[in-house]
Amino acid sequence: MNMTVFRFFKRPATHAAARVKATAPSESSPLLATTRKRSRWQLFLQLPGLGILCGLSSGIFFATGSLVVALLPGMNSMELLVFRSLLQMAVYSCVIIYARQSLLGVPGERRFLLFRAITGVISVNLIYYSFRLIPLADASTISFSAPVFVSIFACVLLKEPCGVFDLGTVITTMAGVVLIAKPSFLFGGDTGDFSSKDQIMGSIMAFCGCLSVSLSYISMRKLQKTHYSVIIMSFSLLAIFVNSIILTIVNGWSFPACGRDGWLLLLLGFTGIIGQFFVTASLKLEDAGPASIARAIDVVMAFIYQVAFLEESIEWTSILGAVLVCSCVVLTGWRKWKRR
Repeated sequence: MNMTVFRFFKRPATHAAARVKATAPSESSPLLATTRKRSRWQLFLQLPGLGILCGLSSGIFFATGSLVVALLPGMNSMELLVFRSLLQMAVYSCVIIYARQSLLGVPGERRFLLFRAITGVISVNLIYYSFRLIPLADASTISFSAPVFVSIFACVLLKEPCGVFDLGTVITTMAGVVLIAKPSFLFGGDTGDFSSKDQIMGSIMAFCGCLSVSLSYISMRKLQKTHYSVIIMSFSLLAIFVNSIILTIVNGWSFPACGRDGWLLLLLGFTGIIGQFFVTASLKLEDAGPASIARAIDVVMAFIYQVAFLEESIEWTSILGAVLVCSCVVLTGWRKWKRR
């Protein structure tokens, strides 16, 4: 569930490309067909709702990736991130070469690139592990609340204004998280298919992962010139390096056999790669507000997957908590949209 936001995925124009663009082709020019194709592509990009559709698609792919993690309980969650990062690195290294980007990023933004990679690795590891302790829908809902806390971190770190609305959404979101966590001092003993201890611990991990995602969003605001493929590559490299060291120290490698687990690992990498692309496209074609609202499909799909594939019951507290969290995220996205 790599909760990352990326903006830039255009290949920088070369001098030759600039010269071709400046020269208008005649009717007999061989560039006429290419020009027509480009005009059709521009018309396609201007279709209304295309950014929202990309946002919905990213939510579906990320939710599917979360389901894959839940379907592989025998594998260490850190190992799952290593396999996913290997596949992402294989694909986006080609993008870096094609776009002629530096692997170290743009000078002046490298510390923010490193900070984004660190917070990204921490968040995904925590969220993946929370899938082991609490229902899929609960963990997805808590991690989905990251946009609500961005305003608080922006106020503290970037000195941006923070009003009553922001504080109200944070309080309401926290109430939703408490309903999902179902602490024993409020709801008694064990409830549903998970113990109260696992429910609280898993909710804390998902919430800490959510805060890490929020910090990742903050660092992304400083990456104005860094290509999106470099951002994904830095995250993948750090995840492979750190998780491999930890897994080797604790002897946590399991190396699944070919068959069902192997196909699920490929699906996990595929959903991460495609999900990242659709997130990038959504934020380039649409404002951040509507894009974050469209991502609410992630929570809906998590509830569907939990019932259809994992055959786990859904508590009324989880539904109410999801409604509160999603409402705050939607209101936050709508408010940002209206401000533009």
